[in-house]
Amino acid sequence: MSNSKKWVIATNGTRYASEAVKYAAELFRDLRVEPEVYILVVAIDEESISEAQAITEMAKFSFEDIAGKEGPLTTMVEVGEPGKVIIEQCKKLDADHLFIGGADFKWDINDDGPGGISNYIIEHISGGVTLLK
Repeated sequence: MSNSKKWVIATNGTRYASEAVKYAAELFRDLRVEPEVYILVVAIDEESISEAQAITEMAKFSFEDIAGKEGPLTTMVEVGEPGKVIIEQCKKLDADHLFIGGADFKWDINDDGPGGISNYIIEHISGGVTLLK
């Protein structure tokens, strides 16, 4: 983790996604070298953009409050299917670590049913992932 240079924290404001923001902030606070941090919220449609922007502002406030310092932090709102957009943005930013909440994660590998967004992300991401549940 200490070699990570770009972090993406994907959040939608829910309990576990907010825990991902808090956990990343705690790690950031204790690092000697500060990675670039991107807080990403994916709006499912154009009507959801203002709500997504409010979530990014709350996440930014929470991150800076816990980290105890302001660092290289950028907030982003994108529109689309969350799993795909998160993967696209991680690739575009050349991020080497992703923090996400995993309330929808399918833990039973013997279950043939589909998992949630976090399962999709884990299957398609290149780089480290911290999943909080």
